[in-house]
Amino acid sequence: MLSESELRGDRLIALRQMEGLTQADLAAHLGIGQAFISRIEKEDKPLPLELAHEAAAEFDLPVEFFTVARDVAEVGTPTFRKTSKATVRAELKVVRAFHEAARLFRMASERSGYRAADIYQTVSDDVEETAANLRSMLGIAPGDPLPNATRAAERLGVGVIHELLPEVDEDGDHHGISCPSTSVDRPLVATVGAQPPAVARLTVMHELGHVIFDRDLGAPIRSTRDPREVRAYRFAGAMLVPAPVVKRRVTESLTLHGYLRIKADYGVSVAAIVKRASDLGVITPQRARSLYIQMSSQGWRTNEPVAVAPERHLLLGQAAQHGISANGREVARVAGTPFQRTYQWTGLDDLDRATVDNVVPLRRRGA
Repeated sequence: MLSESELRGDRLIALRQMEGLTQADLAAHLGIGQAFISRIEKEDKPLPLELAHEAAAEFDLPVEFFTVARDVAEVGTPTFRKTSKATVRAELKVVRAFHEAARLFRMASERSGYRAADIYQTVSDDVEETAANLRSMLGIAPGDPLPNATRAAERLGVGVIHELLPEVDEDGDHHGISCPSTSVDRPLVATVGAQPPAVARLTVMHELGHVIFDRDLGAPIRSTRDPREVRAYRFAGAMLVPAPVVKRRVTESLTLHGYLRIKADYGVSVAAIVKRASDLGVITPQRARSLYIQMSSQGWRTNEPVAVAPERHLLLGQAAQHGISANGREVARVAGTPFQRTYQWTGLDDLDRATVDNVVPLRRRGA
C-alpha cells in the first residue's frame, strides 16, 4: 500500500504533458482549483493520496505513476523527424510518451538480463563506414538488403516502438523520435504514427543514426538542414541501400520504374533512393528534381507503388515479459506507465497472456 510520502507532485506535469492539458484543464478534470494544482506541481504542497487515486482512475493510470522519479532516460535531448506544422503541445505529448516508454524499456531490459546496446565501438567520422561496420556486425553482406530494419536495431540492443502515439500523428507531422545520451546504454527509438513500411524503415534507421552520432547533443535540432540531421538521413540511407548498390544500379537515365525495382529489393521508398543517389553524386540535382516532379504528377509522393512488408517491434514486449511480468497490467504498475499505452507498446494485455513472439535472438549477461 502506497503512502503519501512516496508520491511526487511533479508527476502531475508529466500527466498534463501526456494528455495535452493545461493546469486549468487538469483542475477541471479533478474538480479542484488550478492554484492547488500549481502548488503541488511546484512541490510547495504534497500530492494527497486521495487525489492521486482520483487522477489514476480518471486517466487510466496505475497510482504508481505518481511515484516515479526522473529517469536517466530523460537526460538526453530529444531528436525528431517532424514537419514544420508540428505544434508545441503535440511535441510535448510525444516527448512525454517517449520518456515513459524509454523508462519502461530500460527497466525491462535490465531486469530481463538482455545486453545493453553494443554499437558505439563501430562509430567513425565517416557515415558510410559506420553503416558498413554495423551491417557487418549484423552479418549482412555489403550488397545485400537489410531484411528487417526493426529487428536489426533490436539485435544491436536498441529498443524500437512503432506507432508510439498514433492518434497524435494523424496529420503525419511527427515521424520519429529518439533521445540520444551518453548516460543511456539501452536506448529507444520510435516512429510516432502510422507510416508506410518503407518510410518506417527509414525512420527507425534515421533515429538510430541520432542515437549513434548525437550522444552529446546539447539542444534540439530545429532544422532539416542541420548537419546532424543530414548525417542521420545519410546514415539511414547507407544502412538500407549501401553506396556500391546505388552506384551499380542507378544511372542518370534510370526511369521511375527502374527505381521501383530497387525499392522492391531493398524496402526503401523511391523518393529516398533518388535522394540517396543525388547525395552520392550518382545523379545530378537536375535529374533528381525531374524525378521528384514526375513522382508528384503521378501521385507517388503520398502513395508509391510496390508494397513493402510491414515490421513490428518485439524486443520491448519480450524484455517486459521476461524481466517484469507476462501480465501487462502488472508491468504498468511496476514501471509506473499508463495501462493502455503499456499494452500497446509491449503487446502484453492484462490477462496473464503474452501476445508477442519470442523470436529475437539476444544474449543474456554471462552467456
